[in-house]
Amino acid sequence: MRAYRLFILVTVWLVTQAISGYGQDTLVHRNLDYYLEYGLVNSPLLKENVNSIALNRFDSLINVALNKPYVQAVGQYLYAPAGAKWGYDQNTTNGGQYTAVIQANRNLLYRRNLRIQNNLNTAVRDSLVNIVHINQNDLQKAIIDLYLTAYQDYQQMVIFGGLYQILSRQNDILKELLRKALFNQSDYLAFRVDWQQSEVNYEGAKVQFLQDILALNTLCNIPEAGLVRLEKPALTPQARFTLDGNPYFLRYRYDSVLVERNRRVIDIFYRPALDLVVNAGTNAISPDLITRRFGYSIGLNFVMPIYDGNQRKLQYQKLDVAQLTIQNYRNQYINRFNLQLRTVNEQLRVNQTLIGLTEKQNTDVENLLTISQTRLYRGDISAIDYLLIVQRYLNVKLTLNQLTVQQQRYINTFNYRNF
Repeated sequence: MRAYRLFILVTVWLVTQAISGYGQDTLVHRNLDYYLEYGLVNSPLLKENVNSIALNRFDSLINVALNKPYVQAVGQYLYAPAGAKWGYDQNTTNGGQYTAVIQANRNLLYRRNLRIQNNLNTAVRDSLVNIVHINQNDLQKAIIDLYLTAYQDYQQMVIFGGLYQILSRQNDILKELLRKALFNQSDYLAFRVDWQQSEVNYEGAKVQFLQDILALNTLCNIPEAGLVRLEKPALTPQARFTLDGNPYFLRYRYDSVLVERNRRVIDIFYRPALDLVVNAGTNAISPDLITRRFGYSIGLNFVMPIYDGNQRKLQYQKLDVAQLTIQNYRNQYINRFNLQLRTVNEQLRVNQTLIGLTEKQNTDVENLLTISQTRLYRGDISAIDYLLIVQRYLNVKLTLNQLTVQQQRYINTFNYRNF
């Protein structure tokens, strides 16, 4: 009788405590911040984005270099022999050409062109930085979603494990009662089947959780394997931001700016070009004159586009179509943004109500299970009826776990949309 009372006390404690920590004390603890830190630091995509920004800086430096004086060495050796009735006309070839000069070219109207090119590169850089923010947010949401999936399956594993532990202890007592002919054989067999099924459920949940952890480690590039103990996430809805600071909305603004900056780049090819050309060296028509024909020259090259078949107008029209496309996507995003936020807010409200109701149900079913355990050992309730209560207890636990994690998913979606 003393052992029976001690068992009842142990069982009550297990109902309230064992579910939250069965078999997890020896596992390494991991929280959401751990995976976010590794995932964001190790992401090849984010590293590529950072490299793209560095390449954009080189593009700006190249533009500056292209508009500096261009110095080159020019050499030419041309020998054109001719006879009385053969060979090139000497008035054309002078019999040969022997040139060795250093030549420098400089566009005298480069400043405005350089400013246009640098403005385009600045717009590209701003767009690349914005893309980094978008990819960071996308990756963060993906990591959190996968963590929540893993945490839900982790909790499910703990629930199955805790229930298996409780039923294992009860099995020891029921076998003793059966040996003393104080418990029905058929009831014990029914109990034993459910007890064995609880072990199968626990092992299956463990395998599923291990798959989740491997997927999470793969996403975050973490070279680890094996089970861990996940800490409960505690996401909270962020304060409402305006669209002006939302990188998904800013994407359309940057795209629009890029179109206009490219319009200005098109103008470069239709502006007058004035190049200063300077060279110095030797330029002779005969080898014996090379040493006596050292000198220099200076000149201006002017180019003014007049007509190219209206290509400029056609390129403008292409950019106008691009702007219209950007505007259409921008308007769609605004409508979807507001609708999605209203939807997720309603989901948060409804799900929180369900959590409150299920928590009350969880309290009642825990009390019912404790009372039913006592009645089971007294013979006041059959094993079949008791197992139905156990199944109800399990369903409530799993439902509460699902609703709790779902609430975190809704918060993650809200923060993702409201970035």
